[in-house]
Amino acid sequence: IALNAISPSATTTEKLDFYQQTGSNYSGGWIDGTTNGEVQEPVDVVLAADMICQPADAVAAANSIYDALKPSIGRAYVVCADSKHRFGVDRFERECRRVGLVVETQRDIAKLYNGRLVDENIHKTTGYVNGMDLTMFTIQKR
Repeated sequence: IALNAISPSATTTEKLDFYQQTGSNYSGGWIDGTTNGEVQEPVDVVLAADMICQPADAVAAANSIYDALKPSIGRAYVVCADSKHRFGVDRFERECRRVGLVVETQRDIAKLYNGRLVDENIHKTTGYVNGMDLTMFTIQKR
C-alpha cells in the first residue's frame, strides 16, 4: 500500500486469526483478531502473501477469504511459494472452490510482465530460497 502511494484513508490493515473463520458467511463478515473476536464488515480487497505452510492453513485461508470478501465485488490477491517449498499450497485452489470462490491461478509469476514483478531483490526476502517459484491466486466471491 505504501509502495503504491495509496491514500491511508482508502485502506486499512487488520489483524485476523484465519483459524477462527467459518467459510460460510456469504454476505460477508469476518471475526477480527482481537481478544473480543468481533465480527467486522466485509471488504472489497484482500491482499495476502506466504500465509500457507501446512495443509490446514489452505482450509483456513480459503474460509477467511470467503468470509472477508463482499459478494460480487470482493477480490483477493494471494501470492504463495509453490508446493515444493510450502506444504498445503497445492490444496489452496481446491479449498477456495469448496467454499464457493472463483479462482484464477498463475503459476511462476516471475514470467508475468517480463519479469518486472520479481526482480533480483527477491533473494533478500525472508524465507526465499533459490529455485522457489511463486504462485498468484486471483480470487472472486460471486
